[in-house]
Amino acid sequence: MRIYLADLAHDYFKMAQFTPTNIGFIGAHAKAHFKDDVEVELFKSPDKLLNRVDEVQPDIIGLSNYIWNTGLTAFATKYIKKNYPHIPVVVGGPNIRIDEKGIELYLRRNPNVDKYIMLAGETAFNNILEHTFNQLEENRTAENLRHTIIDGCFSINDGKFEGNMNYTILDDLDEIPSPFLNGMMDQFLEQEFLPIIETNRGCPFSCTFCVWGISALSKIRKFSMERIKAELDYIVYSKHKVPVIVFGDANFGILQRDVEIAQHVRKLYEETKSFSRVQLYWAKISKPHILDIGKALGHLTQTYVAFQSLDPEVLTNIKRRNIRTDELVKLIEQLQQFTDAAQTDILVGLPGETYESHLRSLDTALDLGINLIHGGEIRMLPGSEMDTEESREKFEFKTKFRLFEGGYGVYRNQFVYELEEGIRGSKDMTEEEMLKLRALRAFFYGSVTLGEHLPLVSYLRSRGVRFTRVCEKMVEEGLKHPFFKSNVEWLLDISRNEWHASEEDAEKYIANTENQKALLNDSMFVKLNTGFLARIYMNNEQYNAYYEVLKKAIMKIDITINESVLDELINICKERNYLVKCLQGINDTTQINFNVSDETLDILKSSNFINKFCNDKNGVSLEINKTTAEFCEKFVEDNPEMNNMQLSQMLLLQAGRFLMKPKKHFQTQLSKDNLISLPQEAQ
Repeated sequence: MRIYLADLAHDYFKMAQFTPTNIGFIGAHAKAHFKDDVEVELFKSPDKLLNRVDEVQPDIIGLSNYIWNTGLTAFATKYIKKNYPHIPVVVGGPNIRIDEKGIELYLRRNPNVDKYIMLAGETAFNNILEHTFNQLEENRTAENLRHTIIDGCFSINDGKFEGNMNYTILDDLDEIPSPFLNGMMDQFLEQEFLPIIETNRGCPFSCTFCVWGISALSKIRKFSMERIKAELDYIVYSKHKVPVIVFGDANFGILQRDVEIAQHVRKLYEETKSFSRVQLYWAKISKPHILDIGKALGHLTQTYVAFQSLDPEVLTNIKRRNIRTDELVKLIEQLQQFTDAAQTDILVGLPGETYESHLRSLDTALDLGINLIHGGEIRMLPGSEMDTEESREKFEFKTKFRLFEGGYGVYRNQFVYELEEGIRGSKDMTEEEMLKLRALRAFFYGSVTLGEHLPLVSYLRSRGVRFTRVCEKMVEEGLKHPFFKSNVEWLLDISRNEWHASEEDAEKYIANTENQKALLNDSMFVKLNTGFLARIYMNNEQYNAYYEVLKKAIMKIDITINESVLDELINICKERNYLVKCLQGINDTTQINFNVSDETLDILKSSNFINKFCNDKNGVSLEINKTTAEFCEKFVEDNPEMNNMQLSQMLLLQAGRFLMKPKKHFQTQLSKDNLISLPQEAQ
């Protein structure tokens, strides 16, 4: 039996791709059970899947359903059913309400789906295959599959909704063979997809905006340590180039044994130096063993703790009461002895959040020493508690629809896209306030999240200036600036117009060919924040105006600030951006030296931007690692089809990688802990 499994992703723009470990598990489990009776092929690319279907029709097709590929999956199933209606099409994934009413709604809106698998797919998909094998070959059809009740699956049969929730959750995850060790992921590693490794499944928390914490998935189940180490060894020692290792666990570090996993990763790094980063979601707990994980991974990872909010009322509303914020803060402080800069998410639009409480959360995060602060408007995820009618009514959520960031492309001459539902207001925050925050956070993103203005941010904090107020004032002053005004107006217009009152309105807008062209040409943006900064970075006059606005905003808030010191700090922030130099063709050096006053030097030392023991008299020397600089330059050279708008966005997604830094700072920091050795590329 020939089986095609697809976890489709938009590949129209050059963004990071991840191995489809999810469908790899399903394929590996099927192969283990049915052995040579099945042939399994895996796909990420829509074009590759459909070309293969045209070439050789499979006996069954399974596709994933996530918020970022729902449109792609619908497009693929429609094509398959139009041309090969007899092929059974199975879909599964979390982007669906888990009550029967929600499942039925999805199936009636997607008539090309023969069966929908709920929750974990390995056992249910094998149940489908078992049924198929029990049929005569001529009866292995889509129609026959719809007519059969299979545990853990649902369908529309002759207009009637049928199915059950008798799903099986595997306690022994090692029953599922590794898709890495059996070679299923090789083709994706060859294409430099980043490997996603699962060490456990389940989440003990019940955050209302998330689908992880539903009761069926709350129990933590583990893959064996032997298997995890074997997967890591295979990935690292393979012939494939794997620069980043990604752990897909909901809470890495929630188990004591995760220390051993981290130590094994460190061992592999020391032996090979073949990867430079480890990406993971830290457990939302404060336990001593978490520090051991931080010590082991060191510079290979960043301290990432998803706060979502730092307002007590909001945290209660989203059921984060079992997560001790004060303990997490302590954990962050301790982890930063070993790991790179701390990161967090602060989301807009959570229940109970006001305009002012959101700003306080951002400023509090900065006060805690967290500089990489991500986030945006909260998405309404199907299957989450926030998506229920009860929650919508209680908090008076006002929602709208928009194009998913970067979620579009052209396949078989058809424009395919993804929509998302987002909160645009509540009983506690108006839509206009959310719009105001959208513009403010675009400035905050460039200054703080990307890190361009961190020395300045630290100095202003020491003077009692809340940086969110600086960003707020930058929006006001930007609208007054004769040259920079157009950028802020562009930002506000798109922030307002990207949202549509209904799905139908959004679909109507996207159906317009002129709007499609705009998305695919010079006005294209993958993410709005990067699109805004791209407009600034690609033009030297705009970039200079950006700093004029920044200076004016600061001086209006802090009228006693020393202007000459401010000018020196601003100049350092401005000149350290190597990406701007690269885009503007002035990347003639990877080093730059500044002569600054004693006061400015002391400020840079107190902010920890340069080491307090630095003895360079009145001087600051910054540089960017040559490997990093060459990557930036080569990316520009290798993508002549991209304009500066597109180029800068792609590179901005590297979040601060192209900022010059004081080398001596790193060297001294590392001397504090012999466990950590910084690779050349990480400087």
